[in-house]
Amino acid sequence: MNNPFALFDLPVQFQIDLDRLSERYLALQKSLHPDNFSASSAQEQRLAMQKSAEINDALQILKNPIQRAEAIIALNTQQTADLEQKSAKDMAFLMQQLEWRETLESIENAKNEAKLTAFSQEIEQAKKTMLQDLETALNNQQWQQADGLCDKLRFIQKLLAEIERVEEQLFDF
Repeated sequence: MNNPFALFDLPVQFQIDLDRLSERYLALQKSLHPDNFSASSAQEQRLAMQKSAEINDALQILKNPIQRAEAIIALNTQQTADLEQKSAKDMAFLMQQLEWRETLESIENAKNEAKLTAFSQEIEQAKKTMLQDLETALNNQQWQQADGLCDKLRFIQKLLAEIERVEEQLFDF
């Protein structure tokens, strides 16, 4: 795995300076702009394009807290996350997932806007708490715990997208 932090000259840590990230991104992309390579060989143009794509991928990783955390875990454990191989082992969280899904379905069927708003706030708070726990786990180099929190946050992200879909239906966006 390439180190997205090194590419942007950022320390390998969960909290990053997003302004510095944007600044470095723009500088790197400007240096790799196709106009700068118009007189270069086809191979140099291809390499610049590949480097530009690598920078775009690294930017997406660093902007997304889950992917950023997984990159930190991978850099420290030399293991990449294989989402296909992961299975949820936390039975309490599995039960919580089922409860949340049933709650959302019930709210959707009842078309209750107030309950949907309250539910959305509850899930956002759960996400915020998990992100704080994730940062603590990463800072304490508790890689397995951090990896489990990434799995939970991935579920929360999907649930929030589902809540947004229901909101659009109820509020006719």
